[in-house]
Amino acid sequence: MSCWLFLILPVSAFAGWLIHWIAGNYFMNRYLPRQDAPLAAKAGHWAGQLMKQSFNIEQKISDPALIEKAMPSIEKHIDDFLNVKLKEEIPMLAMFIGNKTTDKIREVFIDQLKTLFPQVMLQLTANLKNELNPEQIVTRQLTEKPLSSLMKKDMAAQLRRYRNAGLLYGLVIGLVNLVLLCFVL
Repeated sequence: MSCWLFLILPVSAFAGWLIHWIAGNYFMNRYLPRQDAPLAAKAGHWAGQLMKQSFNIEQKISDPALIEKAMPSIEKHIDDFLNVKLKEEIPMLAMFIGNKTTDKIREVFIDQLKTLFPQVMLQLTANLKNELNPEQIVTRQLTEKPLSSLMKKDMAAQLRRYRNAGLLYGLVIGLVNLVLLCFVL
């Protein structure tokens, strides 16, 4: 058996490492950057669907329980307005308005707010959803800062292990070839 046959081991190991190096560089520098736009669009679509499903804002904001929780604070502000600020701003009107009148005005204000509040909140959330479109935000952010550039930094160690695995695979293949050649020759 010739000593030249033992060159099969380093040549096979180098070939395995080289093939993995080429494949890894192609993936990181060519394939992955081409996938940035489609991945950004898919991630944006996913984020939009997730927001629609899990954060049903209209239903939560128009919930009567939420309005009831807010009512004590609203009533306090209405009382403050009717009993203090109105008398300060329009003193002549304060002389003609008594407690029964302010109580009736307060009652009318609260009833109107209970019917108006859900409608206003629904309109606000609809406008907010249009302005804060998560699908567009995620897509724009991923387009400005592509996934491939983020992954290159994080994938350096995995890419090194991938190349070393190629070296090991090539060495094993070379060893198998050497054993087969020994039996044939």
